[in-house]
Amino acid sequence: MAKTSEDLVYAIASNLGKAVSGEALGQPEYESIDGKIDGVLSRISQIVYIGDRDDIPEELFDTIALIATEMTGPIFSYQKPDMAYVKSLENDLRYLVASDPTFQVEKAVYY
Repeated sequence: MAKTSEDLVYAIASNLGKAVSGEALGQPEYESIDGKIDGVLSRISQIVYIGDRDDIPEELFDTIALIATEMTGPIFSYQKPDMAYVKSLENDLRYLVASDPTFQVEKAVYY
């Protein structure tokens, strides 16, 4: 089942300690976090293409949420994002979207 951008906003807010379970997120916080989602999806577009921000594959959701959390954190504090951590998360995404080897012999096609 795919996740939506609203799920992503609340996952980011939870990671940042801004969301309390069972309570709605404040409008300024929601808009601040939501405004960063397109930038994060654009950043990872070279790794995985997500055409609809309301159709995020569940197997990639947690990693994307962690990347977005790292990029959104500076809005709520003076701390800069840890780019080494972001790069390791991007490598995790590469691993998740890589195809499994088939170990089959490739048939050559001569033209």
